[in-house]
Amino acid sequence: MNNFVVYEQPVAENIRSFLKCEYLHEKINSSLSLESIWSIKSSISALLEMSDFSQRINLKVELLKELEKIGFTLQKLNEDNEIELSKFDAYKTEVERCLANLNDINDNPSKTILDNDFLMLVKSKLHIPAGDNFFDMPSYLNFLTSKKNHIIENINIWSSPFSCFFDSSKLVLDFKRRSSKFNKYKSNKSYFEKKLDKNVRIDLVRIRIEKELNIYPDISVNRQNINAVFKTAYGDNRVAKTIVDDIEFELSLSILT
Repeated sequence: MNNFVVYEQPVAENIRSFLKCEYLHEKINSSLSLESIWSIKSSISALLEMSDFSQRINLKVELLKELEKIGFTLQKLNEDNEIELSKFDAYKTEVERCLANLNDINDNPSKTILDNDFLMLVKSKLHIPAGDNFFDMPSYLNFLTSKKNHIIENINIWSSPFSCFFDSSKLVLDFKRRSSKFNKYKSNKSYFEKKLDKNVRIDLVRIRIEKELNIYPDISVNRQNINAVFKTAYGDNRVAKTIVDDIEFELSLSILT
């Protein structure tokens, strides 16, 4: 799978939110695993982004709705013997756990961030060019150069109120991805179009392309069809241009349940 790049295009707005949530979670964790103070800064910035993001939309409500739909879908698959019992039990357990954790949320998950003077100081500097420097915030450098276990412990405490959002988004997206298969297609030079059944609604489009081709898709979706224009980029300026030859790729469509 490392030989391929998967480009995802959310169609439903809630899926877009879940993808953003997943992105921020991965950004926090991957940066935190590195030793450099610059990677720790990236983790903290992502944590502050998550705090802002969670206040703009009602993630709890959207995730509860989607998890309940998945629960109904799983039950139907189990009744029709279209899913292995072990997979059904594993998904059912995870769905129930995520639902319970989401329902336990009473306060604003960002409260831990908003009540923290140190994090609010960092946040106030992020939108200023080079604002989060160390000469203006010696306390930031002091934190970043402390023991790694102390840093991780603090970031885990600050991020823990968002863990149910991270876990639930991951579960929803995992179910979407696993329940839709990749099928092979070929473009007409740079262009590809697929007509959709008017009775079918898509919530996530995924295109898989060989990494070595250095080609990416611009994807657009509406109720009638899916369009993709395949492009490549070159030079120091990464100038984009459409390809001139047909390209073989794989397409996966997640159907809205």
